[in-house]
Amino acid sequence: MTALAARDAENVLRFVAAAEEVAGDHAFTPEVLAELGRLVEADWVAYSEMDRVRQRFGYGAFRPEDEFWEGDATYWEIAAEHPVCSRHNAGDFRALKLSDFMTRKELRKSRIYALWFRRPGIEHELNVAIPSPPWHTKTFLFERRGGRDFTERDRRVLDVLQPHLARLWRAAQLRRRLGAALASLDESSDQDGQGVLLLAPGGAHVEFASPAARRLLEQFLGEQPNDQTPEALFAWFESGSPTFVCRRGRDRLTISRGDGMLLLEPTRDELGLTSRERDVLAWVARGKTNPEVAEILWVTPSTVRKHLENIYAKLGVHTRTAAVTRFLGALGD
Repeated sequence: MTALAARDAENVLRFVAAAEEVAGDHAFTPEVLAELGRLVEADWVAYSEMDRVRQRFGYGAFRPEDEFWEGDATYWEIAAEHPVCSRHNAGDFRALKLSDFMTRKELRKSRIYALWFRRPGIEHELNVAIPSPPWHTKTFLFERRGGRDFTERDRRVLDVLQPHLARLWRAAQLRRRLGAALASLDESSDQDGQGVLLLAPGGAHVEFASPAARRLLEQFLGEQPNDQTPEALFAWFESGSPTFVCRRGRDRLTISRGDGMLLLEPTRDELGLTSRERDVLAWVARGKTNPEVAEILWVTPSTVRKHLENIYAKLGVHTRTAAVTRFLGALGD
């Protein structure tokens, strides 16, 4: 792997600082993508969030100067043939180039070129993804027409930047959730889903706790916050970790820190599936056979079959269709 030059490292840190400074409800605005395009030059720079299980587009953005383009087919028609997308979907989230999988000559002869890349004239692509489940993928796309391909330096810059991009996304998500929780404080009750805590500098004392926060801390930690911060919560606060998670059966409380406040969010695992079982079922939901799922996840077909048996038992169903129906219903929006 090519080492990152000192100048590139400085530029990466400068980009992260600039992105944090202009951060809002969305981390990756057109203006932020314009700055990203100065790190890795391309004819198009874009960001896309998708639900690849139910084939839905979510939030997306591209640089102010870039024109939106589309091919002669929908993305969902060519997604399975896109080698970079396929690898990202299989859990390999590194920066990957089209040329890692095919030559320019092979690309021009391919169906994906005819239906997707030919119209805008794209011959080089470099993508990096934030590690995510298939029902909420987050991908950065860098595309060039003819000329030179992306370099190993470009790849290395994006690989080094990837964890910073993930952190920027999580911070924006937390700001959105905190904003929604704070907006409802005037009418809040202890039955609200989300809670808000404000700790004094140093974290040892509670300056404010919404009714829902008091209920959730008593439910999960066995004590309500009075003046003193609960011991387990204080230990987490001092550790500097971004999130604190505690469980009671299938119920889970996640506490996140942001903008000087703590957001408490309870969730319930309605399905009781492991992470791998959810991955298997996500691919089954997209119509993949057991051998196809096995190839994507780098396991054997017998392992996929065993996962499905466990899934059926946990969900109380007997068919793939019934399992997918339960899975998609539990995902929500």
